[in-house]
Amino acid sequence: MRAWVPVAVATIVITGSVNAADLAPVYKAPPAAPVAYSWSGFYLGGNVGVIWNDRRADPVSFTTTGVDFPGRQAVGQFPSFDVRDTAFTGGVQAGYNFQFGSNWVAGLEADINYSGLNKTDTRVYPATPFIGGGIIDPNTESATQKLGWLGTVRGRLGFTTLNNRLLAFATGGLAYGKVDDSIYTIGVPNGAGPVQISASSSSVRVGWTAGGGLEYAFANNWRAKVEYLYYDLGRQNLTLDYAPIPGDANNTITYRFRNNGNLVRVGLNYNF
Repeated sequence: MRAWVPVAVATIVITGSVNAADLAPVYKAPPAAPVAYSWSGFYLGGNVGVIWNDRRADPVSFTTTGVDFPGRQAVGQFPSFDVRDTAFTGGVQAGYNFQFGSNWVAGLEADINYSGLNKTDTRVYPATPFIGGGIIDPNTESATQKLGWLGTVRGRLGFTTLNNRLLAFATGGLAYGKVDDSIYTIGVPNGAGPVQISASSSSVRVGWTAGGGLEYAFANNWRAKVEYLYYDLGRQNLTLDYAPIPGDANNTITYRFRNNGNLVRVGLNYNF
């Protein structure tokens, strides 16, 4: 009997220890916080949108002899031409972003876009009584402005929100594009018509651009954006020289074309 007493005591102690262990609180490590979205890296994408300008071709200087040109001015010829237009634009873009701090993103983006801007304004003038008698011959005067394509190379700086997935950014930099400006007149005074006098320029022009937009990361590698850009490719002066027309050897008119406009586009980027 005495031999069983120590065994019973040991059994009670062990059982109590096990039960106490079962009642002790269990501590678990907190779940890992989700990894914030990162904007850093290269991306490639495409875009579509609308491009428009609000431009005119304005007469800015005259060289005149005799009364022909003053007479034509007096009856409303040599107008400002309305070459404003709205058209489709679409293209591709590529860039690199670097995220710094917790919510700031800086980057560089380049794009090239087709532009459908192509506007001609034509004015037709009938034969008109001439100052001092006689008739000013009928005239057709026309101006055209075309932007075939537009490219930009821009810096971007933005701030993220909505769990780091929405980027609001400002952007600006270099703009360049293929610009065609032309002007002509047919049927000139002194009974020499119909003769066409024309001037044109076709070149890649360089200027600047600025704007801003929003970009949203809706998946780990995919982002959608909407942005606005203003572009300015400078001015182009074209001079109509009437030297081939008898009696108009010293008559010239210079028109100024302003090559600037706006675009709004939506795009899709894939982040590598």
